[in-house]
Formats: sequence, structure tokens, C-alpha cells
Amino acid sequence: MKELRCLVFSEQEVAAAVLERRKKLQEQGIDGTLQSVNYHSEAGVSVSLVSVDALGKTQTLLIQETELSAALVNFCMSRKIPMPVKSDKYLQVIKDGLTMMITMRFNKSHKSGPA
Repeated sequence: MKELRCLVFSEQEVAAAVLERRKKLQEQGIDGTLQSVNYHSEAGVSVSLVSVDALGKTQTLLIQETELSAALVNFCMSRKIPMPVKSDKYLQVIKDGLTMMITMRFNKSHKSGPA
């Protein structure tokens, strides 16, 4: 038997997750104001964060699936949202929204009455 949980993230939550993780790791974030969050699902799921600085220059930060997944897991953990360690986690874009699918297998043996 398996259990499936789905966590659906808003664009603001996705951006916050990525930027919080990058800040923590002292990696490049974005300069200026976030303009859009765009999802791509050609070869795995990735996201582009598009920002505009004070001079009107546009910057795009592309985040691949591995980093995106790690950022979302950290985001959930920092907000005390349970994230089972022994589970499979994968991302999917559903109706223009980012969803983390979490599957857990239950290995409990079923006890029946005496044979």
C-alpha cells in the first residue's frame, strides 16, 4: 500500500524557497524586483525567476529540478510542514502550478485471523 501527498506551491512560495536557499548557501539570487515565475517541464521540471532592476534591466535565473526540489523541501521544513525522509518526491507542473508529489510505501504486514 502507498500513500500519496501533494503539496501545491504558489509562485511566491517557489520564489521564496529558491531565494532563501540561495541566500543560505551564499549563491547568486536576483537583483531588483521579481516580475514573473515561469515553469518549464520539457526535460524534468525547472523554473525561471525573472526580475527587473532599478535601471530596467531584466535578469533571468534558471533553477533546475534538483536545486528546486531541495529548495522546496527546505522551505517546508523551515515552516514545520512534515516531510517524510523515507519517501519519493518528485515535481510536476499541474495547471500552471508547481506540485510536489510525495509517495510513501507502508511495509506493515497484515495480520489475519488464525489459519
